Amino acid sequence: MKKAPRIAISLGASFMGYATHAGFMARLHALGVRPAAIAGSSAGAITAGLYAAGLGAEAIRDVVLSPRLYLSFAKGTRWVWHQFVRAHQDAHPGFLDAQGAIRHFESFVGQRDIESLTNPRLMIALSDLKNAETVFASRGPLATAMAASACVPMMFSPIEFDGRMCTDGGVAHETPVDPWFTDEGVDHIIIHRIDQPPARPPFMLHGRLIATMFASRESMGRQIMADRLRLAAVHGKRITTVTTVHARPSPLFPRGLKSRYAMGEATAQKLYDEHLATPS
Repeated sequence: MKKAPRIAISLGASFMGYATHAGFMARLHALGVRPAAIAGSSAGAITAGLYAAGLGAEAIRDVVLSPRLYLSFAKGTRWVWHQFVRAHQDAHPGFLDAQGAIRHFESFVGQRDIESLTNPRLMIALSDLKNAETVFASRGPLATAMAASACVPMMFSPIEFDGRMCTDGGVAHETPVDPWFTDEGVDHIIIHRIDQPPARPPFMLHGRLIATMFASRESMGRQIMADRLRLAAVHGKRITTVTTVHARPSPLFPRGLKSRYAMGEATAQKLYDEHLATPS
């Protein structure tokens, strides 16, 4: 009897895309897919951390659809101190302090370490700006890694993790997969990306500047992704990439999270029907 492939799932960076990723994982879980490993960057790290910690689908859905999640990234900010003192002291300042997000995630996953999660194993991508390095965190405090990976540069100040000042894992690794290329416990790597449809440039200048930043990052990410797909083939790993397309939520009034959750579910169903229902 042919052995079922051992699956690893990587959830990509996307501004506030955690609800889409949660729908994706919920549907796969309902269909009986149990990954041996899961990883994430930024929004993907939030969903990956909740899933690996063993929260049920309904519990995760409640977390990602609640406004408390995105508000937690500003809740810990000491406004005057942060804006006028730390901004001049920090090497890589951000407008907000995301310490409140750590406490919010701890209320769901506790003060657990990543290495305590084995079913599935978890990996979270972080960016160490000081040393210009990517960190594939497979040990250390879970809630801290989840929050740090989602700290978009300039918007949030870096968070200390394992002696490093870390920020958005999606800077260089939109979908972290590299350590799995030589992992004998992984046969099939599934990547779930979130992309935005073409749209007219925003009217206001600040909106166009933000759109330019995201477009530049997207261009870099696609080239890096192409290189990683070639590396996966060199190492003999099967790799499947699926994408959910929807507009980026507004950071101030993020409507439509429920519909984006459902879009993630639909992507997972399509993936299952086309690639997983009858394993090759």
